[in-house]
Amino acid sequence: MRHVALAALLLSPVLAKAGVIYQITVRSVDQTNMAPDSPAAPAPTPVVREYFVEDGKVRAGGAHAKTVFLFKDQTVYVIDHPARTVRVLKRVTLRQVAAHYADVVKQLEEAAARAPPEERAEALRKVADMREMSDRMRQPVIHEYRVTVRSESVDGHACRIWEEHEKDAKRLEICVAPASELPGGAEILNGMKTLAQFRQGSMVAIGVDFGLSEWWPEFASLEGVPLLVREFKFDSMISELTLTGVRQGVPSASLLNLPDGYQVEDGPDYVQWYMR
Repeated sequence: MRHVALAALLLSPVLAKAGVIYQITVRSVDQTNMAPDSPAAPAPTPVVREYFVEDGKVRAGGAHAKTVFLFKDQTVYVIDHPARTVRVLKRVTLRQVAAHYADVVKQLEEAAARAPPEERAEALRKVADMREMSDRMRQPVIHEYRVTVRSESVDGHACRIWEEHEKDAKRLEICVAPASELPGGAEILNGMKTLAQFRQGSMVAIGVDFGLSEWWPEFASLEGVPLLVREFKFDSMISELTLTGVRQGVPSASLLNLPDGYQVEDGPDYVQWYMR
């Protein structure tokens, strides 16, 4: 069915603009001592997502996905096809969220200064709690990247292995291909930069959650597209991601537009969205 949908896109008469379609497959491995003891335990089913990128805009979800995420114009659109609804999440970039918390701290400080003496201690406690949360939002996580001499091939494309360390522990192996040597590589890279603006954007982009930090400024130093990502825990691999099936020159048609006839609603509130 995926090939039929892709063929329909390729034959679409809307050819003025064209983007790139690719797939990301995340496979759980869990070679740690936390893995199930029984060798008969069924292997987890790989999670496969189809992506479309064009001009820095990203669609996560293929033609038959029940839920589709659109990332564009610093807004996230969550399209629920069974419910025929679109949830619009605004003010959802890391920069916007950090600015929001800074504003809240300022408002609480002003309220504490006006509070009666018997209420001031509690007001100051709320200021301290919110300031701590605001500071944590802006606290970067240090990622150290080390290039290796190892090379691999993913979907016929050669890539070089980098290792990512946090606090002297290896967390990731990333096989990087130069964007210029991958069809649509520059477009894919641009789309990943868009996703990096959002909290958990790294989870959407490459299947790894870097928390509340902007991971792209360091990841960009790899100067390429991650075709394979292995995640490690306790020195053992727990998951593996591959980027495959790149198709360049796919017409956008309505892939980046909201569907007609769907109910458009705000929310959920972005703080609730981030604290899930």
